[in-house]
Amino acid sequence: MPCNQFPCTAALCLMSLFLLQVELLRSKRGTRFYRAHCTDSETSAVRSFGDTWLRWRGQRVEYCRCASKGRERCHIVPVVNCYVSQCYNGGTCKEAVYTSDYICQCPPGFSGSQCEINTNEQCVVGQGEGYRGTWSISNSGAECINWNSTSLRGRRFTARKVDASSLGLGNHNFCRNPDNDNTPWCYIYRGTQIVWEFCNLPKCPKDKNQECAQASGQSYRGTKSVTKSGSRCLPWDTPVLKRKLYNAWRSDALEQGLGSHSFCRNPDGDEGPWCHTYKNMQLTWELCDIPRCREFIIIVWTTCGQRLDNTLNRPAFRMFGGRESDITEQPWQAVINVYQSRLKKHFHRCGGVLIDSCWVLSAAHCFEDNAKVEKLEVILGRTFRKQNSSSEQIFKVEKYWIHEKFNNETFDNDIALLKLKTDIGICAINSPEVFPACLPERGLVLPDWTECEISGYGKNSEFSAEYSERVKRGYVRLWPRERCIPDVLSGRPVTSNMLCAGDTRGLDDACKGDSGGPLVCKNKDQMTLMGVISWGDGCGQKDKPGVYTRVPHYIDWIDGKIKASPV
Repeated sequence: MPCNQFPCTAALCLMSLFLLQVELLRSKRGTRFYRAHCTDSETSAVRSFGDTWLRWRGQRVEYCRCASKGRERCHIVPVVNCYVSQCYNGGTCKEAVYTSDYICQCPPGFSGSQCEINTNEQCVVGQGEGYRGTWSISNSGAECINWNSTSLRGRRFTARKVDASSLGLGNHNFCRNPDNDNTPWCYIYRGTQIVWEFCNLPKCPKDKNQECAQASGQSYRGTKSVTKSGSRCLPWDTPVLKRKLYNAWRSDALEQGLGSHSFCRNPDGDEGPWCHTYKNMQLTWELCDIPRCREFIIIVWTTCGQRLDNTLNRPAFRMFGGRESDITEQPWQAVINVYQSRLKKHFHRCGGVLIDSCWVLSAAHCFEDNAKVEKLEVILGRTFRKQNSSSEQIFKVEKYWIHEKFNNETFDNDIALLKLKTDIGICAINSPEVFPACLPERGLVLPDWTECEISGYGKNSEFSAEYSERVKRGYVRLWPRERCIPDVLSGRPVTSNMLCAGDTRGLDDACKGDSGGPLVCKNKDQMTLMGVISWGDGCGQKDKPGVYTRVPHYIDWIDGKIKASPV
């Protein structure tokens, strides 16, 4: 009908014709007509007309666009590493060169556009706020609706919500709990209506120690999400934390317990579990009020110097430049770290030797700077120096003693004793990964050329930039006293309180960072601590031994300190 038959302006008339055309476009025989969607056959992800995304095609990346009639139009594009990772759980982030689109290469067990979906998660912890598994059936047996479906437009929780990724919502139909309800839920069709319904997900078995912290709480994986002052914790994947050191996008986030949740964690070895929070409109962090675990299985220390592999015929693991070992092969090995306030993290200082539940021997020169006792940390049972482990035991130090006659020039009397902190009368718990070495009898001397073991996390070579990431073990032999002389050690004095040991092949030796660690020798079918790693002339040089503090000379000193300071 022509516009001039209506008393309206030309602009209004044209608008009416436009709306009529739009209505005709979307109408078809009295029913609404929508353009076809693109559905991924592998992930069931649903995309609307015009949506773009990246996908892997073998080792290359394709840029795709959802065209008309549900057709995908894709072509290969170059990618680079993301400036800021968008991937969870250690996924590798790649960004298209000419667009802001990114894609994640997920580690085994994870999927999703951001590696946020844990395909191995079969149960929920607590109320399931952090559940990221693949369950997609409601209590009534109905299939869940994809959170990205257009039928959910206008609903409060969808994949198009601004903070959807933090809530676990995405282009999938898996059960989630974005509103802190009693348990994960999803939207379903009930007749012609869309309703929500809880999912029939099993609860994870409760660990009696889950809601308490052992030692400093680095292994804490509970669900407390409130700070000591009562402030609510922010999720570790909150966008404001993108540039913080500890967030859900770290490559080691999974090992640190960080993810799409707001539970308290201790990824940096602080005093206890903590979280990011807002205080007075300022982003900050605060410790959480989590009780210490007190229910320990007490095991009487009836023996020492034992391990799963109690032989000396295994291959030698060199201290530098060679093969690696496992903590079960030297369960008395300790790591001594020092906390640096400016960087808010612990750094490796020296090795140590567990000699009893609450006592660790080390080298005096490791504490020449008179490090404050509250900044010290002792880790037992860890194969990888920087990685948390279910077998590890972490302790603060109550007190430490440096030998009163320690000479920082000659390194005579280079021995120190650390007392671990506890409030239950016991510290280290006997296990395959944590076990004390035997102290020798007073004045014990073993035959020359006796084969012994050294271990530690020290440098692989004299000029290595980094300490070893994994504990190492090496074999050395006790040198005769007449060969342990200044002439073979660049003129440095050797006292009666020292012993020499080395590998005549020049293959195995202690190096920087191993100081304070053990020299253990088999004596009466037990691994006995004959020396503490002290000093040397370089690392692994042929015909140059390492020098060790002669432990049999200090049994009275050790006994005196322990008796004067009972646990």
